[in-house]
Amino acid sequence: MNALEDDPILGQFFDSAEKKARWMVRLKFLYLVWIVFIVVGISFLIWYSLP
Repeated sequence: MNALEDDPILGQFFDSAEKKARWMVRLKFLYLVWIVFIVVGISFLIWYSLP
């Protein structure tokens, strides 16, 4: 299995442990924002679909 460091495109973003850690923090934050977005969107759909 190839590592991210060996990838010609993504390798520049993950070539050190510090960069990997930064990207993992960013991805976790974006994942939480995505979950909040989905929950709020479903809540609005349910709220406006009630009679």
